Amino acid sequence: MIRQTIEENDAGQRLHKYLTRLMPAAGSGFLYKMLRKKNITLNGRKAEGSEILAAGDSVELFFADDSFASFRGTASETVPLFSEHPIRRSEIVYEDDDILIACKPAGVLSQKDTPEGESYNEMILQYLIDSGKVTAASLKSYKPGICNRLDRNTAGLVLFGISLPGGRELNRLLKERSIGKYYYAIVFGAFDKPVDSRLYLTKDSSVNQVKITGDKVSEDSVPVHTSIKPVRSGQDISLVRVQLHTGKSHQIRSVLAYLGHPVLGDPKYIGEGSRFASLNQHYRIRYHLRGQLLLAYALHFPAEPAGPLAKVSGKTFYAPVPERFAEVAVTEITKGEELYAVMEIPGTSGLVL
Repeated sequence: MIRQTIEENDAGQRLHKYLTRLMPAAGSGFLYKMLRKKNITLNGRKAEGSEILAAGDSVELFFADDSFASFRGTASETVPLFSEHPIRRSEIVYEDDDILIACKPAGVLSQKDTPEGESYNEMILQYLIDSGKVTAASLKSYKPGICNRLDRNTAGLVLFGISLPGGRELNRLLKERSIGKYYYAIVFGAFDKPVDSRLYLTKDSSVNQVKITGDKVSEDSVPVHTSIKPVRSGQDISLVRVQLHTGKSHQIRSVLAYLGHPVLGDPKYIGEGSRFASLNQHYRIRYHLRGQLLLAYALHFPAEPAGPLAKVSGKTFYAPVPERFAEVAVTEITKGEELYAVMEIPGTSGLVL
C-alpha cells in the first residue's frame, strides 16, 4: 500500500482532481473504478471522489510500486527553467510562505501573452524555484502565479500567491474588492477637485485599446468605478491619487483621458491630434520617458486575523517610486517637498515601505 498525506497546497480540492494530478497517466475512468473497488481509499474508508480534501487527510493506494510509478508518468523531476532573469531581491516588498508582493518595473508584462513568452510572473516563479520555495514536487499539485495584472508600462505592486491557500485568499479578496488599491499618476492640466467616476468601458481587442463612455454602448460595455483626488499641481501637470474600485484593462489611463487629464507619457491615450501632443513630446524628450507615468503605489489589506493572510492583516504596502516618476514629480510639482510624505495614503495603518 502507498499512503499519501495531504499537505496544505493540496487541501481544498476534490479527491478526484488530486488523484488526476497525482497520477496523470492513469485516466479518469480508471481512477473512478479504483475508488469503487476500494483500491483507493480516503482516511481508511471508501470514497466517491467528490470529497473535499483537508490538510492531514490520508489517501491510501493499493497499487504495486511499479504500477504507481507508471501511473505517475515518466516526467523528469527536474524543475523547468521559467526565466533566465529572476526578479531581484530589491524588487520584493514583502514575502512569507503564502504570498509575495513585488514591484514590477515598467516595460515588463505581468503575465505572458504568448506560450513562448516571458513575463514578471515567470520571473517571480524562477526566483521562488531558485530560493527553494517551489520544487518539482510542489509544481505537480499547484503552480503559483500573479493574482493581479498591471499594464506593461505601468510600474508598481503585484500580488503573487506562493501557496494554494495564499493564492486562493488573495483571489477572494480581489474578487470581493476588499484590498485597497491606490495608484499615483502625473496627468496634464490642473486637476483641482475630487472625482468619483462611474463610467462604462468597451474594449477593442484589435488595437488593444479601450473606449470610455458615460452610458453603455454595447453588450461588451462594462461599468468601471474610479476615484481620483488631486494632490499637488505644477504649471502644466498635476499629481493625482487614484483608488481603483474595479480593475479593467487600461481603466485608469482611459478614464483620465476621458476626463481631459491624460497621463503624461501615455502612448495610447494621447493621440497625435490631441491638444496635449506637443507638450507630451516636450516632457518625453526632457525626461527620457518611455511610457506613462502611472504607478501602482499602495495595497491596503483588510483585517484577516486568521488564515494565510493573517501576517498582512490591516497592513499597507508601498512601492518604491521609480526614478523617472520621482524626477518629474519633484522637479515640476512638489518643488522640494519630501515625496513619500506627499504620497502617503491617508486613513491607512501599518505602513510598510
